Amino acid sequence: MKATRILTIIVTMIAGVIGVAILIGLPAGSQAAPDLTTTPSATPRHRALLPHVRYDLAPTPTATPTLPPTPMPSPYSASAWLTITRFKPLNASTFNTGSFIVGNDSLHGERLTELRIDLSTAIFPDMVFDPFGQAGDTVAKSYTLDNGLKQASYAFEQPHDGGFDVLVVRYNGFDPGDFSSFSVDIDPTSIKGVGAPGPGESGSVGGLELVGATVTATFDSGATIAGQVYRLADDGGVGGHHSGGTAVLRDGLPPRPQITVLGVNPPTTVANANQTVRVVGPPGRPVTVLVVEGGLFLEGVPNGGFDIDPFEANNAVDVREYQAVVGGSGRVDVPIVLMKQNDKSGIHAITAVFDNHYGLKGLVAAPLVVELE
Repeated sequence: MKATRILTIIVTMIAGVIGVAILIGLPAGSQAAPDLTTTPSATPRHRALLPHVRYDLAPTPTATPTLPPTPMPSPYSASAWLTITRFKPLNASTFNTGSFIVGNDSLHGERLTELRIDLSTAIFPDMVFDPFGQAGDTVAKSYTLDNGLKQASYAFEQPHDGGFDVLVVRYNGFDPGDFSSFSVDIDPTSIKGVGAPGPGESGSVGGLELVGATVTATFDSGATIAGQVYRLADDGGVGGHHSGGTAVLRDGLPPRPQITVLGVNPPTTVANANQTVRVVGPPGRPVTVLVVEGGLFLEGVPNGGFDIDPFEANNAVDVREYQAVVGGSGRVDVPIVLMKQNDKSGIHAITAVFDNHYGLKGLVAAPLVVELE
């Protein structure tokens, strides 16, 4: 009996070993190996959540390089501002009351002692102060205080064809927070001797025609700060075709851009309205390209106009602005479209200005003149 039980146990153990061999795929005879598929039927569970990693032989370069971070505003103390024909339409005139407004917004009590406005650097040539009616149309107006702080004195300087390039206003007690407004006649010399307001209202000169004029503020601290007029960002509800100009006079504003028109050597005439302006400057700097279409209006002017130069314009008829950012290479190409509103216009003054990243503009580029046929 005992021998029979031992034999049964041995047989059972052998059968178990054979069964295990079959289950784990060990050879158990010539036909014991299981059939295997060539590919798994599903992603193994232990790999289902692993990320898919791509390895490129040559990484694809980014389309535009990373630009430097936005700088903090530059510190300043002495500061003043000037607006010209703000919130006025394109045919605005500095002759009208309150056309110029000057304010002192210094931070540490500096008093404004002198304001100097030089029109000789404006984008439209031969714009002059005409206090006696001898430079442009026959209507005249000298410096006239309209509101706010009274000046100590004023003077016209740098005579130019019967008018003057420069107006200097001196003040006493012009404290931070004070303002003063004034008006004065400005005309293009090309319409000398014609009745007001001149052909095509060319005798109505506003801030837009005076973009680029140099404004210098002097303070009782000894600080002297120069800037230039640029187009006022706020149209005051008048719309895109407004004439407002402004100059902010403080330290730390952007430098002057360098511009070219690709494939063109201004001043010149072109047949294609589509052009490209290249701006060179610090990488990451916001820039605005300003294109002012002007015309030369001389109907009824004695002798057909006074001292007319090639590509000269005496009145703005349209304006466009193009925004861009200087790339990592230190330049940006800005497509523009030239215009021709009538047979007397199509003469474009093209300039540009950098932004300090906080809305304040710096010096304007020397204008390039391109006429559309």
